Amino acid sequence: MTEIDARQFRPVYFLEGEEPYFIDKIADRLEQTVLTEAEKGFNLQVVYGRDGNVVDLLSSARRFPMMSEYQLIIVREAQSLKGLDQVLDYLANPVKSTVLVFLHKNKKVSKATKLGRELKKYGVFTSNKLYERDVTPWMANHLKTLGLSIQPQAAQVLIQTFGSDLQKITGELDKARAGLGERKSIEMDDLARGGGIDKEYNVFELTKSIGKRDLRQSLRIVNYFAKNPKDNPFVLILINLFNYFKKVHLVHFQRSTDAATIAKAIGMSPYFVGEYLTASRNYQPAKMNQVFDVLHEFDLKSKGIGSGKATDSELLTELVVRLIK
Repeated sequence: MTEIDARQFRPVYFLEGEEPYFIDKIADRLEQTVLTEAEKGFNLQVVYGRDGNVVDLLSSARRFPMMSEYQLIIVREAQSLKGLDQVLDYLANPVKSTVLVFLHKNKKVSKATKLGRELKKYGVFTSNKLYERDVTPWMANHLKTLGLSIQPQAAQVLIQTFGSDLQKITGELDKARAGLGERKSIEMDDLARGGGIDKEYNVFELTKSIGKRDLRQSLRIVNYFAKNPKDNPFVLILINLFNYFKKVHLVHFQRSTDAATIAKAIGMSPYFVGEYLTASRNYQPAKMNQVFDVLHEFDLKSKGIGSGKATDSELLTELVVRLIK
């Protein structure tokens, strides 16, 4: 980004990997920076890999810009472009007035191949999925660049709802920012106003109520999920429950009662330590093996093994009752 903003463009950018958010950010910055709006009419070309032809693409790349210092060619869905190896000939002598950008999402080119080794000389950027534990600091840094912050509970709700999907998280943050006014901190009410998350009925509140062994409140949330299945997929809830109980299990191994020490051990903010201490008392070590057995059983059922004709909402109801009882 620093190079791009300084107009130090590389002749070839190869943006690959499993996290599309960073790939799109770099591609968008190039599209905003390389050409002026007036220059884009003749010098911006967007190609889609599934429809593209490597020979025609490279022929375009070897042309010179019209009334502009550069031409910009963006190849979207480059992972679907057939004959990508033919780019090797172009890499040997790229045209300096062409900025050729490949968006190669969800896949990587092996660095053991000749193409992988050659691309490394230019602008390979590998966009890896963030681990869940890294999403919170990433979110804090992202908001800091905007002069904002987020309350720990609101941040945790976003992570438990969307995992490490940065595009969905930033989408919710953008909606929340729109209603902040002069305030600089995003709260749960702001996320709720955005429309993507319910303040009371979300995965974060479900895990918390299960940790308290509050069956009535847990079933209230489950019933809400049953009415909104697309927003609350069973598989994502299972993942969150597994991660939650994994942290509860880790609490049992802590000798220290210091909140900061426990928070570091379980990868959470000290703000949440009290909740996990409560859950660890409600789910003693002898109970944990049973908890993980039940989660494993319902993981298989979510894949259609032993579930009969039960719906996802019926499976979730049974799972919650089994965990709490």
